[in-house]
Amino acid sequence: MPTNEHLAGQWREWRYAHVATMFRPYGWTALVAQYWLEESDTNVTFDLLPGSWSVENGRVIFTPPASGPTLSVNGEYPTGPVEIIPGRNQTYGHGNSVPVYFGENEVEAIERTKHDGLKLFGVRVRDPRQATRLEDAGVTAFDYDPAWRIRGHYTPAERVAFEAETVEAGVRENTPRMGTFTFAHNGKSYTVVLIGKDTPKGVQPVAHVRDLTSGPVTYGAGRVIELQFADEACTRIDWIDFNYAVALPCAFTNFVTCPLVPPENHLDFEVLAGEKRPAQGVVRTMTYQPKADNAA
Repeated sequence: MPTNEHLAGQWREWRYAHVATMFRPYGWTALVAQYWLEESDTNVTFDLLPGSWSVENGRVIFTPPASGPTLSVNGEYPTGPVEIIPGRNQTYGHGNSVPVYFGENEVEAIERTKHDGLKLFGVRVRDPRQATRLEDAGVTAFDYDPAWRIRGHYTPAERVAFEAETVEAGVRENTPRMGTFTFAHNGKSYTVVLIGKDTPKGVQPVAHVRDLTSGPVTYGAGRVIELQFADEACTRIDWIDFNYAVALPCAFTNFVTCPLVPPENHLDFEVLAGEKRPAQGVVRTMTYQPKADNAA
């Protein structure tokens, strides 16, 4: 059992790295636009981007303009139509996507679904000149408290896709589930569903929860906690440490599709640990408008 000093020291190092990642030049707070393409769209134009955009056979295709500035795709200027592979942006992490820039701005494609199950593609723009400064966001956290490192039991399950509702009305995001984690608090047992997030190092188990602090003290749409496997076979998780609870990216930007908290993960007590609600709020406006609404 690690000492409290060891646990707190490890948390401080992690906390510094997490905040630095959130507020880096092409981090979540640098997002300035989120456009949408449906499978029938062809030659669509976007305000902040050159050329035209289409979806062909489930692929996002960028067609360069006849003249003038264009995108840089994997270090080259395309001379004809080119696929922009959906995935996390190159700075952020993993996937088959390649670096795409328009001037100083970074561009990425994402894949989502609509309520009818059909694919929906997003095109995002990140502007490092517009990234929120840490000192302006007002991001703070509770001091580390070892009492919120709670022992529990992981029940593995085959990872299955789950299309979750998101903060972007009409858009669903795949949040694959990978089992449950059961723990006790104040004599009562709780079981939360775990999400299996893809990372460059493999699948990362994540608990997305709301509690009685959500809204007045911590971010209203809930917080996420990364859990750690205790064995190489990835079949055992011994602890959930609420000190590592952090706000979702939608706490800092409007141009994301953060999933809503699973109903099973609503906790009926206050978690006075982890990240607090940012001082600078975000006014939520929808970037996706279904075609039926546009035609009305």
